[in-house]
Amino acid sequence: MTKDQSIQKEELQPAASSFLSRAECNFMRGFAILIIIIDNFTHALRGVWLDNEYRYSTRAVNGFLNNLAHPDGLLPYNFISFYCPYGVMLFIFLSGYGLTLKYEKGNGQGVSCKDYLFSHYSKLFTMHLKGFALFLTIFLLFNPTETIDGSSVLLQSLLLINLSPYHMVYPGPYWFFGMILEMYVIYRLVIYRRSDVVTWVLVAVSLVTMALFEPISGRMVYLRINCFLAILPFCMGVLAARHLDAKWLSLNKPLACLGWFVLAFILLTLVKFNFYTWLIMPIFVVATAVTIVKLMTRSNLLNVIFGWLGGLSGVLFVVHPTVREFLIHRVNENGHYAGGVCLYLIITFGLSLILRPVFSGKKK
Repeated sequence: MTKDQSIQKEELQPAASSFLSRAECNFMRGFAILIIIIDNFTHALRGVWLDNEYRYSTRAVNGFLNNLAHPDGLLPYNFISFYCPYGVMLFIFLSGYGLTLKYEKGNGQGVSCKDYLFSHYSKLFTMHLKGFALFLTIFLLFNPTETIDGSSVLLQSLLLINLSPYHMVYPGPYWFFGMILEMYVIYRLVIYRRSDVVTWVLVAVSLVTMALFEPISGRMVYLRINCFLAILPFCMGVLAARHLDAKWLSLNKPLACLGWFVLAFILLTLVKFNFYTWLIMPIFVVATAVTIVKLMTRSNLLNVIFGWLGGLSGVLFVVHPTVREFLIHRVNENGHYAGGVCLYLIITFGLSLILRPVFSGKKK
């Protein structure tokens, strides 16, 4: 297994009756990475409303609604920004799902805490460092007058910058590595082989803590780039791996699955209009994605496409910020948004394929 696959692709060994099969997990990774790389470019286009991902502002919601009522050329990009910033939540859900299958039901049982932590830290550190070095190289080439804070670079490289309230986390996926590392530690020390009650208490504590802070504040951002954003979708993955079966919800039946999709998508839209319901939005993000995966995996062509994307997801994740840094200012200046998005995707996929051997880490 390559490192780009293994960041989110634990050695899943689900039974035939499990909630998500190995192929469906890989499909979801492909779906998640596609919406991540598209959203991370389109929400940076001039005039597009940045959605509520790290903090909650009614201006973002109202901006989208206003564009919906008065559609123009920005509407497709605002639609993407409104619905697609949450692919990271799917990776978090899959992490909880995969860790539980591996370490509570699969071949990871009996691994020591020391070996577990070293394995996951070294895997994340290596993958992150390669992508971060590439990003810094391009950033400094095109911004030679910018000053770089050495302590921030060091903390970012060690995956510890999320914990510091005094340093800026670099844009792109780099906050994710520190946050998911926190969840790996929390899983082993708090969730692993413990009662579901512990998992539910952890979810409740995270939601109540976020509810106590101002929605638009910097403290809310600090909480959400750390484990507080991740706890709910991660624990959903843990509980799904422990208890859920697709047959119970009739997700293996197309019409029933379509009905669940419509319901989940409506609720996903509605919860975005209130701060307190916004906090539980990961429930509906995951529910919508699961139904999409269950429906789309019926197509052999889509299985091939998104399965391929899932296998390339790790490299795409760390490469796309570099391409965005290179292109976004040019696209904003010339105003050719559609062509810019197409060019961005072509370069991102092409560069990821070229660099895949560098990131793969295959043993010789």
